[in-house]
Amino acid sequence: MDISINRLKERSEVIKHGTNGYANSDQAYKHINEQLEQITRYLMQEMEYKQRIIEEQRQEMVQLKKDIDQRSGVIAGLEQQLNHCARHTEGHRQLINKLLNDIEHFQNDIDWYKRTYERRSIWGVLKSKLTKKK
Repeated sequence: MDISINRLKERSEVIKHGTNGYANSDQAYKHINEQLEQITRYLMQEMEYKQRIIEEQRQEMVQLKKDIDQRSGVIAGLEQQLNHCARHTEGHRQLINKLLNDIEHFQNDIDWYKRTYERRSIWGVLKSKLTKKK
């Protein structure tokens, strides 16, 4: 491409100075016109190639935007699930704490029954029951 432009410049300089290698200036102009047509064809081919590349990149951008939108939807769904799980986890944590407190109270009741009925004599239990009724 650059070589053709340089040759064209050289030939135009030769024509201006009147020392060309052609029989007459019509042939020189014809040659210059051919060179210009070649340059025009080359530029048109380059332009078509670049237009194809631009179109391919545009299609790729559209596809990437679709992928981003799809993934954004998936992320939003996962965030909702995460929030839902966090609420359930908090509820379960509170329930577990309540059950642990209930277990502790029941363990205290069991210990009281053990102290009352297993470690004390039967006479002591009867005495405490009789005194409570009165």
